This record gives sequence, C-alpha cells and structure tokens, in this order.
Amino acid sequence: MTRESLQGALEALYGQERRRDRLGLEGTRALLAALGHPERAFRAVHVAGTNGKGSTCALVERVLRAAGVRTGLFTSPHLVDFRERMRVDGRWADAAWLEAQLARIAALPEGRDRTFFEVATALGFLDFAARGAAWAVVEVGLGGRLDCTNVLAPEACAVTSIGLDHTEILGATVDRIAWEKAGIAKPGVPLVVAEDAGAAFEVLAGVAASRGAPLVRAARQAPVWRTGPRTWRAATEAWGDLELEIGLGGAQGVNASVALAVLETLAARGVALTRDAVREGFARARWPGRFERAANEPRLWWDGAHNAHGTARLAAAWRAEGLPPARAVVFAASRDKDVAAMLAPLGAVCPARRLVATRTRSERAHDPARVVEAARAAGWTADEAPDVPAACRVALGAAGADGVALLTGSLFAVGEAMETFGGAPGEQL
Repeated sequence: MTRESLQGALEALYGQERRRDRLGLEGTRALLAALGHPERAFRAVHVAGTNGKGSTCALVERVLRAAGVRTGLFTSPHLVDFRERMRVDGRWADAAWLEAQLARIAALPEGRDRTFFEVATALGFLDFAARGAAWAVVEVGLGGRLDCTNVLAPEACAVTSIGLDHTEILGATVDRIAWEKAGIAKPGVPLVVAEDAGAAFEVLAGVAASRGAPLVRAARQAPVWRTGPRTWRAATEAWGDLELEIGLGGAQGVNASVALAVLETLAARGVALTRDAVREGFARARWPGRFERAANEPRLWWDGAHNAHGTARLAAAWRAEGLPPARAVVFAASRDKDVAAMLAPLGAVCPARRLVATRTRSERAHDPARVVEAARAAGWTADEAPDVPAACRVALGAAGADGVALLTGSLFAVGEAMETFGGAPGEQL
C-alpha cells in the first residue's frame, strides 16, 4: 500500500470529529473492546495542553528510550506522512500492517461510522501492543475530557501551557479550556501542570482535587532555566542539579520542566531512570517542524505555532537564540484563528513587517485575502501567494542572499514546505 493510498483512506474520515457533537469516548471504547483492548497492553503517560504538549511528549519518550524502555509515541497532527503519528522506539508502523488493521476495523460492527481520530487512536494502540511497547507517551488530540485518547488508564498525566485555541469547540475562555484539558485527570494518578498561577491553575487544581489526582506543580518540582541558546539548567529532587542540552529548538523551559516532573513521577513509581538517561534523552530528542531551519534552504526557518500564545513563544525564542530579524514572514493559518492576535508578537521577529499570506491544502485553510486585510490593518505590508512553496520563494526573494525568512501559522503549512525544502520527519526519529 502506498503512502498516498493509506492517507487517502484515512483522510476520507477527517473533519467529522471537529464538530463538538462528534467528540466523546463511547465509540473509541467500543472499538477498542472489539479489538481486544490493546490499550491495556502497555503503561502510559497522557499529555494535554494548548501549546508544548508534543515537545513534552518527545522529551519524555526519548528519556524513557535512553533508559532502555521500549516506547510508543502517539502524536498529532502529522506533517507529511500519517505514520508519523505512531512510533515504537522512534520508528513508524509498516504501511502494509496498517492497511490490514484498517480492513480489520472496517469489518467490525464497532468500526462503522468511526471518526478519523477514533480510527487513528485505535491504530496507534494496536501498533504499540503488536510491537511490544512497555510504555506509551500519548498526546491528546483536541481538548482532553472528550478526546479519544482519554480511554487510557495512565500512570501519569500532564497539562502543558494553556491558551485560547479551538474556542468554537472547547470554549471561549482560558478557564473553560483549562477545565476541558483537566478532564484527563484520574483518581490517584499524579497530574503535572505547567501553570503555576492564575485562572487556568485554579481550574486545574480544582479538577485535580475533585478527582483525587495528586497535583504536581512543574515549576516548583523541577524548575528549568536557560543558560545558553540550546543549554539549560534544572533543579530536580531525583537527580539533583542538571546541566542539560536540549535537542529541541525554541522556548523549551516550560516543556522541559513539565517533562522532568513527569519523569520524576515515573521514577517514584519504580521506573529506572538514571541521571545519564535524562541528559541523553533531552539531548537526542527531536520534534520536527517546531522552531527549526529548513534542511535544504538555510535561509528559511519555520515553526508550527498556530495560535497567539504559540507565536508569542516563537518570538521569545527568536530573541533568545540571537537570530537576525526576519526580512519576511510567510503566514498560513486555519480559518478559526485570530490572525491579528497571532501577528502581533511577530512584529518583533520581522521589524520590516513584510508578510506573504498563503493557504494550505487543508479544507480548513484561512482565505489569504482575509489574512492580507488583517495584516494591512495591523501595519504590515502584505501580499498573497497561491501555495506554501510559492509563498516561501517570495519571502526568500525578500530575504536576499544574506537574510532569513520565517514560515509560521500552521503545522499543515510546515508539512507542505517540507515537501519542497526538506526536513520531513522520516521513518526513524
């Protein structure tokens, strides 16, 4: 089975679950029961959050792998290939095996009328069970309380940074979104939280208390601070003070703190995690598409920031790593995004305020003409390009031989740029 036919079969389901009335756990539970409960074959860490959950998952998984644990990693969305979503020891599933499992699911009564995420979740858990993963690190797809992955019985849960995103589904306030994400909390299971104050923290703490989930405040349990462009220092109870190199670019302090607090929780539950494994795992972690340079075009940087909180973190990371001002920004977003709010922090990255608006192939892509209107109203010089590669070429032209350009606003856009400029995650991470 080719990558294109596999993704086509799955993407025929895509979009249904983006309605609130399609969220829920009943269909996933019924499907997993019919498949023999693969989700019971491994121990799990469950991670929710608006921003940073993928990076946090990548750090936790890579440390477990460095400690000799056979790991599963379940994330979304994919950038180029559907199989990026499910990996065992960093390697994605075989396409022919996935085709057979899709046929198996389609033949079950419980497999009828299932959404993309229900099927993808079942495939991921089947893959982990079939390939003998001892631990799985599982990223929530949307929200938490009603997300398909919330059928797990994890041994640690985490909620990373919270901001406004998917408001049409999760709610229009930070406290409502925090309540949805706190829905992964389970009785007796530690809940590690990034938020240390404010409305989001109060909600997270309240839900944890009501469900009997011990609350772990990452910023107090394992504080992390930057000491150089890719170097950090952490204070932990389990491993003392740590000097860390983090393989992931960008503003990783919060994510690293959450990951360390989760790993300390696992160590307290008997997982053999050494100081060396923590250092090796952090250094070798990779999370493509987030604050990195294009593989085949060093003048092009990209970051999948897809909300205002994400672009603010991008701007902070750009400054912290001492990058020169971008001479142009390529921007593509989904139509539910607040373009003006997302652009506001990017003025610090691109003082020239030169924008090239475009659209991805996603059916949810924002109209570039509307993006141009919003950008011009905010003081940017803005034009359109027909697709992501064309927009990148326009921005690179503005950057010149000695400048840089930035692509942001959507992980879908980063994935499409990778097809032209290199950097796709590939079979092995």
